[in-house]
Amino acid sequence: MTKNPLVTSGPYTHQNLAIFLFHGPDQIDGNRYTSLKDAFDQKQVRIYETGRVGELKVKNLSRTTDIFIQSGDVLKGGRQDRTVCIDFIIPARSGRVRIPTLCVESGRWRKRRGEDDAHFSSSSHSLHAKSIRIAAAAAQDQHAVWHSVAESQEVLGAALGKSVHALASPSSYQLSMEDPDLERRKRQYQDKLYQAAASASDVVGYAFYVKGERNTIDIYPSTNVFQKLWSKLLGVAILEAISAQNGKATVPDKADVEAWLEAAAKAPLRETKNAPPRTRVQSKSYENGIVFETFDDAIGDHVALHTNIISDSGS
Repeated sequence: MTKNPLVTSGPYTHQNLAIFLFHGPDQIDGNRYTSLKDAFDQKQVRIYETGRVGELKVKNLSRTTDIFIQSGDVLKGGRQDRTVCIDFIIPARSGRVRIPTLCVESGRWRKRRGEDDAHFSSSSHSLHAKSIRIAAAAAQDQHAVWHSVAESQEVLGAALGKSVHALASPSSYQLSMEDPDLERRKRQYQDKLYQAAASASDVVGYAFYVKGERNTIDIYPSTNVFQKLWSKLLGVAILEAISAQNGKATVPDKADVEAWLEAAAKAPLRETKNAPPRTRVQSKSYENGIVFETFDDAIGDHVALHTNIISDSGS
């Protein structure tokens, strides 16, 4: 957890979604990292199909910038869409690096029309449902991920009053997220909430509640890093809100957010995972949730590159 005091602003609300922002000083130079989405857009990354569901290979083509792949990032393409199990740092000029993955498209193991089955083309979405994120990051349970993906597709379909299964691949999480009606519903939230953080110069994290219940906190040591990830982070919150159906709920206050942070900060260490060449992820548990802290060995132990707190209960 960050040792620097954070200032909380908000809540910023739309329908059943409430967001709080955390403001604080930069602790690292965030310019050294780029997001996976930006790396794809700038053609600075290549992700290779290995023919093994649980592993892909990534190559950072940049000479100067490290790629920060965040747990839950969805990769489109290959023989089936995948998600990355844990946070991962791919150094500049890395060569091919193995990364652990899980499938989020159970019905395909072949080329999809118009795509390259040897490589992956984009990463525009992240897993949104808590059940999928916990199954992927905490348990790395493939069957639980498949079950949760199918469940989230049904829940979103019920919220929209239509199926979000794509004809090209009904089991694809990524293609479901590209549903035009779902995209229109997401824009209603984005138009209300995106600028709250995008226009600020010192935001390093956020927390969100759905129908007044705690969901997720993400904190970074640099505004630059946070801003590169904000679109995906907000997308997670919006999809959780849409899944919960419309309707307003009791709006939490800053005291509840601060109590949530305090409880998570006291969580004891449960497990440490090393992800060569430079990443280390610590997982911790507290009474009402789980905490993941990611460290870059190039920075050291004094600051976490990413703190992710997922609540498994309400307030």
